[in-house]
Amino acid sequence: MLIRCAQAVQQAAKAAGLGELTPDQLKGVEDRISSAMRQLGREDPNFVMMTRDQQMQAGAIRAMDEIQAEAQRKLDNAERQIVKIAETDGRIKSLQESYKGTKHHDGTRAEALKRDFVLTSQAIAAERKIAMGKLVDLIEAAGEKQGSGLGRRMLMTVFDAENPRMTQDVIREIYGNADGATGNKVAQDAARAWLDTIEQMRLRFNAAGGEVGKLEYGWIPRNWDTAKIRKTGPDGFVERVFPRLDRSRYVRDDGSMMDDDEVRVFLTEAYKTLSTEGLNKQTPGQFHGTGKKANQRGDHRQIHFADGEAELAAIADFGRGSLYDAMMGHVAGMARDTTLIERYGPDANATARLQFDLAAMEDGTKPTNLVGSFQMDPQTYWNIISGRVGAAADERLARTGQMVRNFQTAAKLGGAVISSVNDLGTLLMTTGYNKLPYWQLVKNIGSQASKETRDFMSSHGMIAESVADSLNRWSGDHMGSNWSGKMANSVMRWSLLNAWTDGLRQGFVLTMNEGLGRMAKMGWSALSQFDQTRLTRAGITEADWNVIRATPLTKFKGRDLLTPDAIGDSGVAQKVFGFIHDESEFAVVNPDLATRAIVTQGGKEAGTWSGEIARTVMQFKSFPITMMTRHWARMLEGDLDAAGAPLLANRVSYGIALMATATALGAVATQAKQVLQGKDPINMDPTEKFGGRFWLKALAQGGGLSIAGDLFLVDPSSSPGDATATAIKNVAGPTVGAASELALKVMSENIWQAADGKDTHWEAELLQWAKSNTPGSSLWWIKPMVEHGFTNAINENLSPGYLARMKKNAMKNWGQRYWWAPDEVVPDRAPDFENAMGQ
Repeated sequence: MLIRCAQAVQQAAKAAGLGELTPDQLKGVEDRISSAMRQLGREDPNFVMMTRDQQMQAGAIRAMDEIQAEAQRKLDNAERQIVKIAETDGRIKSLQESYKGTKHHDGTRAEALKRDFVLTSQAIAAERKIAMGKLVDLIEAAGEKQGSGLGRRMLMTVFDAENPRMTQDVIREIYGNADGATGNKVAQDAARAWLDTIEQMRLRFNAAGGEVGKLEYGWIPRNWDTAKIRKTGPDGFVERVFPRLDRSRYVRDDGSMMDDDEVRVFLTEAYKTLSTEGLNKQTPGQFHGTGKKANQRGDHRQIHFADGEAELAAIADFGRGSLYDAMMGHVAGMARDTTLIERYGPDANATARLQFDLAAMEDGTKPTNLVGSFQMDPQTYWNIISGRVGAAADERLARTGQMVRNFQTAAKLGGAVISSVNDLGTLLMTTGYNKLPYWQLVKNIGSQASKETRDFMSSHGMIAESVADSLNRWSGDHMGSNWSGKMANSVMRWSLLNAWTDGLRQGFVLTMNEGLGRMAKMGWSALSQFDQTRLTRAGITEADWNVIRATPLTKFKGRDLLTPDAIGDSGVAQKVFGFIHDESEFAVVNPDLATRAIVTQGGKEAGTWSGEIARTVMQFKSFPITMMTRHWARMLEGDLDAAGAPLLANRVSYGIALMATATALGAVATQAKQVLQGKDPINMDPTEKFGGRFWLKALAQGGGLSIAGDLFLVDPSSSPGDATATAIKNVAGPTVGAASELALKVMSENIWQAADGKDTHWEAELLQWAKSNTPGSSLWWIKPMVEHGFTNAINENLSPGYLARMKKNAMKNWGQRYWWAPDEVVPDRAPDFENAMGQ
């Protein structure tokens, strides 16, 4: 800074009562003025024609305006923070009151705080779905095959591959603000949906206290791959990025264009930041907190590409995932952060910490001792909903762990749709619990299959999980963006599990929405105590209900429906659709916040050894655990009203119904699996030899006993490997189980058999192990053809008598014969269903 300028700044500071500024403070002022001057140089072509004094004066004025705006924002946010702290305190006290006197709730503030975090999690899910509903055109473009060749179409159909031409046109349209320059109407509509949605989300985030600016060209989020950047090195990074830049964005503080050397220096510094994930800007030993939520999205973009082609090239060279990966990650992140600051204030983390301390004081415990069963404490819940648990500490470790789990998913869950017949039980239980008409549910499950109904539901935020996941398949939220994630997702889709789950859940959502539409015609006082209690515990107050009652219902095919865009209050819309979304995940069981806390063993972060081990060990255990955290908890929630009658659920009736439906449907799933294996159904007569064992098997299959059934009632004879390997698999997860089976059954057992001079069957057992761990091999409609087509014959060739032993074991263990014999390419008879009745 020039001496006279520094003197002027010092005089202004003293006049303002700030005293004399330090050299660092002076440097900060200089940087602000210089940054403002560069902004003016980019915005005003005449800026470069000004004198130096005029430029500095204009820069100082702009910097002062920015400082004043920041000061006002800080003041406004301080007021917002106070209001949100008071609102949070009021919600928690209200939740404590709503659970007062109940047997399953201990009445502590910590439990009420956890419940508030559960409601926040539901609101985040609702907000994300509402946003996704506005991106239907983008979702359709992601799967659009227009302009692709035959080979690419096959890859898109089978493996969820992208259509490069469509992706290129979408990016070009975004850069052109959806001006239609590509001539691709699908891409133009996708770009318009994206630009409108993120602008609405940006404005809402800022209204809650955030500060996210807007670029004049269409904005695309980026997921930089640190490993790729490091591998390229600083020189390689600079050489690849340099020719792709929009050079008009890089000016000196006098408004003149930077020369090549200056831009290269800038890119070298950018490389240091990206390759170290910002560590180069941190002071060693300095505390690095998470910062205020409202400030976390305010960083200005520094690397500006010239056009869509340059953006595409950069994604190819240094990106992680794809265009849709970055886009959906941004939408999910904005939905989360906006909800958090709307509920807890601009410094949501500070509000959470305050609540931890208040809970500790009121409950008489230390903050570090606010731990419930399975480490389901308020801090764990907060870490999950705030995104800390899902953010990978080490990207490479997280990707490796996810790849291993994806492999197991692709190899083991191809027949999961057969077991999912159990969903009918929880669907009926949840429908009855919410006092919804069963026949209307059946009709809605059928009607949601029509394209018209699906399009209506998606456009109004009632979006199907697989539709959302058709973009999430490229993101890290579920299966990951790499090839293993696409492979796992393809197996789930081709097994028809997605179609089954979506059909049931969407039918329930439609029915639940209709039910609330009917209720909305009544005043709060006219609602039953059951309805009032349920709504209150969902965070919906009488004031909220008045907003809902004033909302015009959307008519569709004779139905009166609540839609998020019709509810004028975004907070109320969040609560309503969070409530509906959560009930749909009771109906067709999906993990809740408690389950996520358990399967991550207290919220251990992804990308850490402990976090990845926890996720690997707990793989496939989410369903039985969720049965416990959702339906078992709901059964125990059966409190009594003042007259002694069941208020929510009759515990005995609910428990009996849960076990009965689970066991009956478990029997259906068990018999279906027998038939798919080529065997006649098992005799179910409990008075016969195998009947008692069958019903134990059905009880475990149905899931009514939660994880206890998985651990103690799994029949070892139905699993490959010996009893020890099967036990390890059930306890330590499929990855450890597969490794132990290879070590104990295929290797160790055969080594000892050979040492004793006994016949070994290691070739056949190794083939069987390889088949059971091959992605896609478990697809229920492919597996019989593969086995009868060649693998059974190979096993017989490697181990003579192998097929005879299969038949013998089926008869010995379950009294079964094969309707499709293992050595037959095609069956010679139909299954003997009368055998199931003991005839």
